[in-house]
Amino acid sequence: MAKEKEKQLARIYYIEQGKTAKWIAGKLSLTEKTVGAWIAKYGWKELRNAKENGVDKRIDNIKEVIDDIIEDRNTARTTLNKYKLDLAKAQEQKDKDTEKAIKEQISEIKREIVGFDDAISKWNKTLENFDKENKVSLSNYIHVMEEVFKDLLAFDPNLYQDTLDFQDQHINKVSITIG
Repeated sequence: MAKEKEKQLARIYYIEQGKTAKWIAGKLSLTEKTVGAWIAKYGWKELRNAKENGVDKRIDNIKEVIDDIIEDRNTARTTLNKYKLDLAKAQEQKDKDTEKAIKEQISEIKREIVGFDDAISKWNKTLENFDKENKVSLSNYIHVMEEVFKDLLAFDPNLYQDTLDFQDQHINKVSITIG
């Protein structure tokens, strides 16, 4: 049977670093079957998925999408300004065909910008709703922490006693933060 230290390293490699069972087995001189058994037995796959799809990660992904749309909008705005200068030149030169073509391009870019603005608005609304839906209530947080501390007491009464001040400070801090 593999050592506890190897299991802990395998857990870190799998959950925290996203390594494959095959890679871990090779790195730690274990069989892929052993690593796969640990992944199944201890729910590492579910933990890794939860971590990869956690609230903070999803919020970051939404913010990246918004940033990309803003960048596209800014590029379109720069192009629009260039076309406006080209339009002024065409009007000075009384080139009606070029003027008409540029006006069509300007209209198309304005429609694109409106589309970008709409997309930004919708993603911001999604971000706002996501934040509301995933906010942990203070009562739920306290309930979970009580369970953790109860298990800590059962696991190691001395450690539990040593953490009483921490528990109190932590709950006070969270109650101020969450409200």
